[in-house]
Formats: sequence, C-alpha cells, structure tokens
Amino acid sequence: MFNFLKQYRFRISISLLLIAFFLVLVGQLEKGRMQNWFVTTISTLVYPFQAGGDWVVNSSIELWTHYIWLIDTAKDNEALKKELIRLQGEQAAMQEIQQAYRRMMSLLQFGNENPDLKIFAQVIGEKKDAFSRLLILNRGTQAGIHKNFAVVTPQGVVGKIQSVTPFQSVVQLITDSRSHFPTLLQRTRLKSMVQGDLDGSLIIANFPRRMSIKLGDKVITSGLAGIFPKSLPLGIVSEIEKKDFGLFQKITLTPAVNLDQLEEVAVILYSKGNIHQPLFTTEPAR
Repeated sequence: MFNFLKQYRFRISISLLLIAFFLVLVGQLEKGRMQNWFVTTISTLVYPFQAGGDWVVNSSIELWTHYIWLIDTAKDNEALKKELIRLQGEQAAMQEIQQAYRRMMSLLQFGNENPDLKIFAQVIGEKKDAFSRLLILNRGTQAGIHKNFAVVTPQGVVGKIQSVTPFQSVVQLITDSRSHFPTLLQRTRLKSMVQGDLDGSLIIANFPRRMSIKLGDKVITSGLAGIFPKSLPLGIVSEIEKKDFGLFQKITLTPAVNLDQLEEVAVILYSKGNIHQPLFTTEPAR
C-alpha cells in the first residue's frame, strides 16, 4: 500500500488537487446562488423605499433649483422694472427738451420775422377765478417791461401787462372779463370792440346787424388803443347770434392762442410799425 502510494504519488496528488478545486468551485456556485436569491429578495423589499427616497431627493433638488430660479427671475424682473422706469424718465425728459426746443425755435423765428422790439419771458404762475384771468411772468422792470405792454406769441395776442415789479409781471389775458380793446374784421376791415368772456372765448356784443360776417372770419388787432400793434391775430368767428329783431348781433370768437397751454411768451417793448405806443405807462418816450 505504501509502495503503491509512493509509486503513484504524483498522479494521486494531481487527482486530489483537481477534486479539491472542483469541490471549491461547486461550493462557490452554490454560495452565489444563495447570495443572489438573498440579494434579490432584499432588493425587492427595499425597492419601494429606495424609489420613494429617490423621488423625494430628486423632487427636493428640483424644487430648490426652481426656487433659486424664481429668486433670480424676481431679481431680474426688479432690475428690468427699474431700468424701464429709468428709460421712461429719460424719454419723458427728452420729450420735454424737444418740445421746449421747438417752442423756443418758434419764438426766435417770430422774433426775427416780427420787427417789434420784444423780450421773451416764461409763465411761472396763473390765476383764474370768477372775475379774472391772469398770468405771472418771470420778467419785470429790470428787463424793460412796463404796464400796458402787449404780450403775444407767434400765434397771436395773449394779453397786456397789468402790473409789474422789478422781477415779475402780471398779465391780464384777453379773455379776462375786464378786457376791452378795438379790433378789425380782416375780410371786411370793419372795426369793432371785443371783450373777454370767462368761459375762455371773446365776445363782440354789438356788431351791426346789417354788416356781413361769416363763421371762420378772422379778427385781428386794429392798433388803435395804444396797446397792441396792428394786424396781430386775435381770434376766429365761431358763433353768430342774430335775433329776429334789434340793431346788433352777438359774435363769439375762439382765441387764436390756446391760453391754457402757454409756457413762454413775448412782451413787446416797442412797436416799430405802430404810432400808438402803450399808454398810461411809466416807460420813457423813445
């Protein structure tokens, strides 16, 4: 027996090694099968909780990301709103500059075309009540302005200086109820007396009934009262009231100048074409 083992020891050793290897391999396969079954069972049981956990984590991440996005969006919107307000302010300021430029250019052109000596002033206040229509200008006697000087724009007559201080002037508008001055009907050259009306219009109360007048006729200054130079636009006939009897008809005029939108005016210091310079003024004779 001993001799047999000694004689075939190499082969027997190889055989034992192969058997041991086979047994280990079989054991590992069986162990893997048991582990695979166990892992599968545990994975099946844990999956709902794992899936739920993943959903909670993913939802939380998405919600947080959305929240951060909303915060950033809100900040961007706020910045855009501020930028929009700034741009709107700049646009409004630019429009004001453009309008002021156009008004000043119109006044300068009027100053060049009209030969009368004049000075420009800004409207800094107004007074309207049941009896009067007044404006306040930022120029006074220091600028050469005196009482009864005519106040005009390129569109026509505004009024006359009622009172004046060294640095301010008060203008009585032509629509003031106490305002009366002579005029001409441009088409027929007929003279008449115009007075102001507190509703913002002008009235010719006693226009001869037999005289021709039409809607749309233009009325200008006559240059006779020593206030306004001749031929300045005053108003347009907008209404004719002729009764069945009587010697006169009532004429309503719409002023040539929109007196509610005045910002700058011109005060005539001396009219070169008018022999009747302003009366009742402290301005020395020229």
